Amino acid sequence: MDTQSLKILRAWFKKNAAELPWRPIDLDAPRDPYAVWISETMLQQTQVSTVRDYFVKWMKRFPNVATLAKASEEEVFKYWQGLGYYSRARNILKTAKLIAESGTQKNGTPKNGTQNFPQTRKELEALPGIGAYTAGAILSLANHQREAILDGNLVRIFSRLYALDFLPTDKSSAGKNPSEIYWNYAREMADSPKAYMHNEALMELGRTVCKVRNPECSACPLRAACRAAQEDRTAAFPPAKKHVQKDWHGTVLVIESMDHKILAVHGGQKFFKNQFTLPHFESPRDATAGLPAQAEKYIDADAVQSVESAGKFRHSITIHKMECDVLHIQLNVKAPTRKIPDTRWVSRKDTANFFANSFSLKALEKIH
Repeated sequence: MDTQSLKILRAWFKKNAAELPWRPIDLDAPRDPYAVWISETMLQQTQVSTVRDYFVKWMKRFPNVATLAKASEEEVFKYWQGLGYYSRARNILKTAKLIAESGTQKNGTPKNGTQNFPQTRKELEALPGIGAYTAGAILSLANHQREAILDGNLVRIFSRLYALDFLPTDKSSAGKNPSEIYWNYAREMADSPKAYMHNEALMELGRTVCKVRNPECSACPLRAACRAAQEDRTAAFPPAKKHVQKDWHGTVLVIESMDHKILAVHGGQKFFKNQFTLPHFESPRDATAGLPAQAEKYIDADAVQSVESAGKFRHSITIHKMECDVLHIQLNVKAPTRKIPDTRWVSRKDTANFFANSFSLKALEKIH
């Protein structure tokens, strides 16, 4: 892109940059790499309006890598609850521990400060959950290195700017590598002392002006350089992505003891293998009423007082579109005091704070 277009882009961004909790007032100021990492990870698959409050609460509880590294997975999930894609939170904790360990001497005292954040793309991409985009964002926004980024916003902008009728995820053909073509445009944008501003300006442009639907081309600082706009074909770019959707129907069990405790299970669940959730399993629609055999993995059928249908709810996890029946199983015995591996009985009044996934909370809302 020519120098004049980049100058116009920077001027537009300085005038229109939204106030965000992870964005400094001085747009030229270097940033805390930890804060960049957390905000950019939260923003993956999640809207800015949603992330604002989560980021503020997270940073108040986990202000740096050292604090986060000492947290339990359960607490991290609690602060992530509602953002979905829990593998992101799990990887954040793993990476925090690795960074904290690398910044500590053998005698346990910190070295080179408390964070010792990696300074190269190779080092960052070797950490759990940090890919090419996040590594580029950390190095660019925090350290002002000439590092490229490529997210959905930039893909959309480049597709329109250069009339690219393919996506970076398309298969290579006829000597053309779609991913590399997009990354080359991203590197061109980053080949400047102002790479950090170009990268963030493009993300802001994609979020507010060059939107998926109804882009506001008349307000775009790059309109004069955009082939799609000049040819009045903005709606044709980027080409539609083929979506894969999987329907899943299941049953969620809310098992409640006589002393009002709810059974939570850890592991062995299709969508929540490494966190506590309500027991659930795939089942046909309109399944026969009564105590399902799957429930007897956790309770004695003779201890069941009643089994009632509590309703249905819908939920989405990645490409899975889920519809779930909720069964409320009430027992005529108290919750056992002996600990059973991978299970826990949680007081009903504490469930909202205990379960770190909205899936379980939606099911619990169905019982009265």
